[in-house]
This record gives sequence, structure tokens and C-alpha cells, in this order.
Amino acid sequence: MEIIVVNELGVRAVVLTLRAKGSALRFRLFPMVHLGTQAYFDAVRRQANDCDVVVAEGVGDAGSVSRMTASYRLAARNKRLGLVVQDLKADSFTVPTIRPDLDGPAFSEGWRRVPLGDRLMVSLLAPALGTFLRGFGTRGMLARFMTVDDEDDSWVDSAGAMPEFDDLIVGSRDKLLVDALAGLHEQRGHEPVTIGVVYGAEHMRAVVRELRTRFGYVVRDAEYVTVFTL
Repeated sequence: MEIIVVNELGVRAVVLTLRAKGSALRFRLFPMVHLGTQAYFDAVRRQANDCDVVVAEGVGDAGSVSRMTASYRLAARNKRLGLVVQDLKADSFTVPTIRPDLDGPAFSEGWRRVPLGDRLMVSLLAPALGTFLRGFGTRGMLARFMTVDDEDDSWVDSAGAMPEFDDLIVGSRDKLLVDALAGLHEQRGHEPVTIGVVYGAEHMRAVVRELRTRFGYVVRDAEYVTVFTL
């Protein structure tokens, strides 16, 4: 199933609800992207606040983080796009929130393990791409890079080019997220509560796969939320 859907109408995120036989708990997965309309982020915030607990991403402060996020921060300055940078942090919600993500020192340590050549490439390409999108980017251009499928592992092939970088951005954070969700299942699986997971779309593959394999959770419902129209 696609998690981020792109078609002639625009880009939509698919909010998935997972249930497991024998568990009263349910997970609602909100796959996030870096750029969208303010209405999209507001809709996710409202729906997440209807959950009993929110599990949210949020890498701690580190200089290397700001270099990597330059592409979409610069793109958001393109007024023609009418898009904003994701503003949903761990303190954005009114319900109890857990943040299983890398803190600043942990991220900096992982960044130092990335080979120097790869660090230089990322540090140069991210602002260069952002500058291009700021001047010439369109919603259609952004949409072409956004499709995400929860069972599509084709990204693994390209990730091999920079394994240390991929482990920092995806692998290590997948583990933190999945371990937190497993802990919630074990602690509260007998309770009729809803856990909202507000995390990057690329991480939802690991969530769906691990919750299915380890605890038998399967998708029981899917709801579309518009990220932006074309």
C-alpha cells in the first residue's frame, strides 16, 4: 500500500490504522513529509490530538542537521509554492507525547561516522538543491519525488552508496521508533487506547513491517489527508 500517494490531483498522505488480534490497542500512523500546506500540518495536529498518546520525531539540535535540512527550508521561501516546513515537534501536541529520536550529541556522533566525502557531498548538495527549488521549484517537481510505498524496498539499492549516512538518517531512527512502539504494545496492549505515530513517511515501512511480524498488527483502515494540490 502506498503511504504517500501522488497523482494528477496532487500529493496525499495515507493515515493508516493498525490493529492486532488479542490487543485492545491500536496504532494510527501519520506519515510526514518536510513540505506541505499549513492546512495539512494543522489537520495532522488535530487528528493526532484525538489520540491518547503521540509518538513524534524530532532530532536534537546539531549543526549537521541544519545543513541537511537546508534543501526544504530554502524551498519553503519560494512564495509561488505556497508551502511551509513541517512544524510538528514533540511539544506540538496537547496529549502525552514520546520522542524516540536521536538527540543532538547522538546525531553529531553518527554524523562523524559518515565518511568525509559523503559529508561534504550532503553539505554541498542540500543547499544547492534548496537554492534551485527556491528560484525555480514547482509543486509538480516536488511531487515527482514523494511517492512512498510501505512494501517497496527499492530504496535499499540506492542507499548502499552511502551506508553510514543511510543508517544515521533511517536505520538508527527506525530502531528507536520501533522499540518505543513495541514497548507501548507490551505495556498497554490490554487497554483500548490509540497511539498516534507522527513520523517521517520513510520510517513507516519499518513500523508496518515490525508491528506485523512481531505482534500481528495489520492495516484495518486508511484515510487520505491532502499534503498539497497541483
